[in-house]
Order: sequence, then C-alpha cells, then structure tokens
Amino acid sequence: MRDLLRAAAAEHFGRAVEVEGLERLVGGASRELWAFTVREGERERELVLRRDPPGVEDPGGRARELETLAAAHRHGVAVPEPLWLHDEGTGLVMERMRGEGIARRLLRDESYQHARRALPAQLATAAAAIHAVPLSELPSLPAGGGALGEIERLEGELDRIGEPHPALELGLRWLRGHQPEPLGPVLVHGDLRLGNFLADEQGLVAVLDWELCHAGDPAEDLGWLCIRSWRFGSDERPVAGLGTRDELLTAYRQAGGAPVTREQLRFWEVLGNVRWGVICLMQADTHLSGARRSLEHAAIGRRTCEPEWDLLAMVG
Repeated sequence: MRDLLRAAAAEHFGRAVEVEGLERLVGGASRELWAFTVREGERERELVLRRDPPGVEDPGGRARELETLAAAHRHGVAVPEPLWLHDEGTGLVMERMRGEGIARRLLRDESYQHARRALPAQLATAAAAIHAVPLSELPSLPAGGGALGEIERLEGELDRIGEPHPALELGLRWLRGHQPEPLGPVLVHGDLRLGNFLADEQGLVAVLDWELCHAGDPAEDLGWLCIRSWRFGSDERPVAGLGTRDELLTAYRQAGGAPVTREQLRFWEVLGNVRWGVICLMQADTHLSGARRSLEHAAIGRRTCEPEWDLLAMVG
C-alpha cells in the first residue's frame, strides 16, 4: 500500500515525495481508515485514506463523495479538503483533521465542557452551510425522493429482509399519514450525528463520513441528529446529547437555513428511527447471509430494538 500511495501522491503533487507513518485508524464501520504523512524535504502533510473494504468496492460512491466534499470545501463548510481518488476509485485521500470523534469523551470529559455548550449552534450552522451548497455543482448527487421516497425505500428494504417487525411497520404507517410540507431539495449529508464529526475544546472541527449524501429535504439532517441512539445516554439533551430541539431550530434559522417547524422535525426524527431500525436489520443481514462476516455488523443488528422502542414512544 505504501508504494501505491507514494506513486499517487507524487502524481497528485507533481513532485517526488515520501510516505511515512502509515497506520490503520480505529473507527469506520463501513470503510477502512489509514493515516499517513507525505513528506517532501522538510515539508510534510498529514493525510487520511478512506477506502472500501475488499468485496464491497464502490468507485461510483467514492467519486460522488469526492465531488461533494470538494464543493462543500469550496463553500466554506467545515470538512477535510479532498485530494484524490485512490486505487481505481476504491479509496479517497483527504486532509487529516485533528479532533475528538468518540462520543463518550465529547459528552463526558471535562476538557470538552465549552465544546458541549458551543456544539449545538455550531452543528446547526454547519447544517445550514451544507444545505446552501448549490446542487448545480453536484451533477452526480442522487435524489432521495423526499419524504415519500424515503418511506418507500425503507418499506422495500424491510420487505426484502422479510422479518416481522411490527414497530417498524407501525412507524412506516404513521409516516405515510403525517408527511409534512416538503423543503428543498438541497444537499443533505445523510448521516449527520455524534460520531461523524470531530471536535476540539472550542467545538466543531469537521463534518466527516459523506458516503450517504444526496439531494433531499434539509429537515432530514436535523431529525437524524436528534434520534435517541445518537445521544449515547444523554437523553435529556435530544440534539446529539448536547442541546435542545428549540436551540437547534433557532440556530439553524439564524444561520440561513429554511424555517423548520417542530412538527417537521418530529416527522424526520420518527423517520430517522425507522431508518436506523432498518439499517440495523440490513447490517445483521449482511453478516448472516455470509456476504460479509463481521462481529460489528452482527452486534449492530441486535440494536434494532432500540429504535423500535423509541418509535412506540414517539407515535403512541
């Protein structure tokens, strides 16, 4: 891998370089993360390779991720600068950002007290900046289909898996009967939550993990940020375990985001719980079918009951 990275870096930067300190990073349930340093004489640059595991390569997805990150970076969104597609498009090399991403530390360590107060407004501001990126600069961005499209997609996945999950079915029925007035379409991150951004003592450093980006309703990102699974025990603060829904909506609007009502936010929070429940089932199915044996996927599959419980509380 080192030789391949050295050759790719030399081609990208237009000069001979050395690659040092190649190491596998922890984290990343769906993609491998590798950190390395590119050195030219006394100059060096810290980079990260995010690549598809063997057997689940998705060059189209990585190309779309590069395109989206590049547009977001041009428009001032707090993201790593993307550099090049690697190894026939199965990986993406980007700037390495320094910060903490582990939820337990961000929510509990004393050194992040200020960050915890600042992050709800900073996340709202980042969401507004993401949603303001012109779709005209993202020709390969897939369309999410809005609320109805998401409902139909989740129904299809649940039918494909073929297991009875009455709570998820109830949630889908509720969603069909409570579709809000649509907003957008805009660039949607698709997985904006605690664990997918880096923070330091002052707050937000960068928004990561753009593989689920698409064109959709901006309230989708806000609702996903609020589901209980991403609070990691800090349930009294529904926005990623850090703040209140009203704080989120007010800061989002003040940052230039479209006005989102509590009813719209509730709809997308319910949909987020259905989506997370279906994702848990999909992860388990990937393991049980033998497509990709993974203890992590099997463990995630056992978490389906969490969003099912939350759904019953939200729509009951």
